[in-house]
Amino acid sequence: MRYIGNSNKDKLNGEEQLAFLDYLKHSLDNGFSLINSIELMPALWPKRKELMGKLAMRMKEGANFSSELVKLGFSKTTVTQVNLALQQGNLTECLNQLATLNRLKQEQVKKLRSELSYPFVLAIMMVVLLVFMQSFISTQFSDTSEHSGDLVMLVLIGLVLVGIYFLAKIVTLLNKQDYDSMKKLVKYPIIGPVIKLYVNYLLVYDIGMLLASGFSLQRMCEYASEQEEGSLQQALGQKIGSQLAEGKNLEEIIKQEEFLPNSLLIMLQTGSERKSLSQRCLVLGRSLFIDLTGKVEKLVVNVQPICFILIGVCIIGMYLKLLLPMYSMMQGI
Repeated sequence: MRYIGNSNKDKLNGEEQLAFLDYLKHSLDNGFSLINSIELMPALWPKRKELMGKLAMRMKEGANFSSELVKLGFSKTTVTQVNLALQQGNLTECLNQLATLNRLKQEQVKKLRSELSYPFVLAIMMVVLLVFMQSFISTQFSDTSEHSGDLVMLVLIGLVLVGIYFLAKIVTLLNKQDYDSMKKLVKYPIIGPVIKLYVNYLLVYDIGMLLASGFSLQRMCEYASEQEEGSLQQALGQKIGSQLAEGKNLEEIIKQEEFLPNSLLIMLQTGSERKSLSQRCLVLGRSLFIDLTGKVEKLVVNVQPICFILIGVCIIGMYLKLLLPMYSMMQGI
């Protein structure tokens, strides 16, 4: 297990969560029980020895593993998937899926940082130039009545602040990963389709696992509604279960629920046995994951050109701030 750097004292950061999932998966694959695997973690992870020691102690005292994951900083949706897997006896496969998703996330985050490093330096230089212009050059035109350049800069600053606000909001919602957060995220341009595909993948995978365990559709909804409050699975299970109880048609429910792909309806209407349906759902899940990987990579690659365009617009704004007062003075001569 690779060691990770510093993080919040009582929670695991993204890279540490991936390491935690990877370790548990490999440990279970090698025949260790969940409790034994956690008991070994303080010795194998010195940098998080204290936190893992507390976790091991609570687990030996009979603590719920899902609740402990919440304390470690895992999202409600992730915790619900683990809880479902524990009760269905396929924890190893679930951990493998979660580790794969987290690894994709960490790889793309690193790539995103690399893509943003150069635009970030340019943005800092632009801010320094803006301060210089505001403090020294603009004073030369203090007597002029032309303030359109200042108006341009105020508009640009406003746009930048709005962009920062929405970026912070997106990051906050992504960290929550509950039903309400995902509903809000799918409405955002550019990132919305990626989030929708991500949720489609998670839900199709869970449905495939539950079908393999012999669950009927109604039982799935009841079972999901008993999971972590506010998670994707719990909210959808409760919502779809109540709609089925009201006599709504399954086709209508799937078409109205944006988090359920229409391709799922085609599979459920085939009338095949549950084992066959389960296999088809898992195949569909793998297909969705491939599409998700492609969309995420495309999104990350397109970030840098978008940043350069925004920086270019800001530079034009700074030139306008400088040139418009000069133009006004020349007209007055």
